[in-house]
Amino acid sequence: MTDLRDPTLAAGEPSRDASTSEERLLAAATVLFSDRGFEATTTRDISTMAGLSPSAMYVHFPSKEDLLFRLVCRAHERALAQVLDAVAPFTDPIDRVRALVRDFSMLHATNFRKARIAQYESRHLNAEHHEVVAQTRLQIRVAAMREVRRGIDQGVFLIPDPRVAVLAIMSLAVDICRWYHPDGEFTPQELGDINADLVLRILHAPGY
Repeated sequence: MTDLRDPTLAAGEPSRDASTSEERLLAAATVLFSDRGFEATTTRDISTMAGLSPSAMYVHFPSKEDLLFRLVCRAHERALAQVLDAVAPFTDPIDRVRALVRDFSMLHATNFRKARIAQYESRHLNAEHHEVVAQTRLQIRVAAMREVRRGIDQGVFLIPDPRVAVLAIMSLAVDICRWYHPDGEFTPQELGDINADLVLRILHAPGY
C-alpha cells in the first residue's frame, strides 16, 4: 500500500532538510499555493520560503506555471497509484471498493494541501498542461468505474449504472481537501471509513 503520509508538510512548512533546492521550492510552493492561491503567490514568495535567492526558482522551473504543473502532476499520479494499489490485495468487489474509497479519501486528508492545489489551482494551467492532467484524471475515473462495474456484473452491487456511484466516490473524497484540517473533528482514517460506508450504501451492497 502506498504511504499516505506527507512528512514534508507535517508542520505546515517546507523542510529545510529537503534533498535538493528543487524539492525545497516544491515544498514551499505547496504551502503557498494551498494557503494563498496560485495567483496571490509570487516567485519571490516561493524562493524566500524555500530559503533560496529570488532567482533560484528559474534554475529549476521556467515559470511559476511550470512549478504548478509539476505539483499537480505529482498529486494526480500519486492518486492514480493509490487507487490501483488499494484494490490489489482483494478479490471480493465489496472489499475492493471499500479499500479504494477508504484510501482515496485518506489520501485527500493526509495530503490536503497537495490535493487542494491539484483540485482547485489546476485551473491556472495552460491548455497543454491541463490536457496532460486530464488524462490522468480520466485514468483514475476509469479505474474506479472498473471496480464498480465488476460488482454489478457479479450481482453484488444492485445499481444499473456505475456512473453515479463513481461520481460519489470522486466527490466525497476530493471535497475533503477543501475543508480538512489536522486539528479538526475527524481523523483521516475515520473519514475513509465513513466515505466507504456511504459509497457501499449507494451501491446497495449486501449489508449496507
